[in-house]
Amino acid sequence: MEDFSPLSQPRRIPLAMPNPAWLQDHRFLGQAVLPGVWALEQLARAVGRVFPEVALTACTAMRFEKFLTLPPPDIEVVDAVVDLTPSPDGAIEAALLTRHVAPQSGISRMKTHARACFGQPRGGDDEWASKVRPDGISTDAFQVAPDRLYGELVPFGRAFRNIVSTVRLDADGARATVAGGNPKGEDAYLRLGSPFPLDAAFHAACAWAQRYRGIVAFPVALQQRLILRPACFGQHYEADIRFRGEEGDRLFFDLDLNEGEGRLCEMVRGLAMRDVSSGKLRPPDWIRIDAGVGDPA
Repeated sequence: MEDFSPLSQPRRIPLAMPNPAWLQDHRFLGQAVLPGVWALEQLARAVGRVFPEVALTACTAMRFEKFLTLPPPDIEVVDAVVDLTPSPDGAIEAALLTRHVAPQSGISRMKTHARACFGQPRGGDDEWASKVRPDGISTDAFQVAPDRLYGELVPFGRAFRNIVSTVRLDADGARATVAGGNPKGEDAYLRLGSPFPLDAAFHAACAWAQRYRGIVAFPVALQQRLILRPACFGQHYEADIRFRGEEGDRLFFDLDLNEGEGRLCEMVRGLAMRDVSSGKLRPPDWIRIDAGVGDPA
């Protein structure tokens, strides 16, 4: 018999999204914007509220579509909505939207900022089997100190400066130690763990794109994400980022987050990154391999 349960139908629910002051440290072209990792946390919270049986730590088809510009921190909540669409396989597709009103015409429209599908990972185990490079990163890797990375390559504020080691880059990818952060006032009810280690791994991939492709690339999509052990505030993790190829204007990576003794905590497959600034952001010459400049670290 066909299931006509209300929980099996698409739903739109309101979301009062917290706007803590530390989000102001995540900036694009001078404006504070919602980090993709924080958008995923908000979507996970919304799904868990309506569908508590869904496995939130297994996620597919994540897309970051449009930046959500954040108000000043004295505005404590951003009003948004989440569209929830159950799938036949038991997963839940979620989309984060806000309403925008044209200043001249007064016409309002909904703008989609992020999408994700929460539930069991699709496909067989082989799709998750991209392992750490057996020989590690090359011994002659290009090295970038974290203070220079955040001073010149990824100019975010203090809350988002969570690469805490030299970043090592070679043609195959990047390695770095990343931190779980410790933002003031954050609650203990995170559904996906600390968002900061994954965000910092994106920064290492951004440094790779600046060196080997000459572009400042931001994450725009993740094919698969599986959280085995949620990251914790105040802890350190080893990020291993592996370049997988490019298609059109997108660069593709796989990445793992590991804790001590190589224990796998989180894996991402199909991280897509591209230049979203239309060329307004450009890497400095010292990082670009085609500029022929030596190691600055």
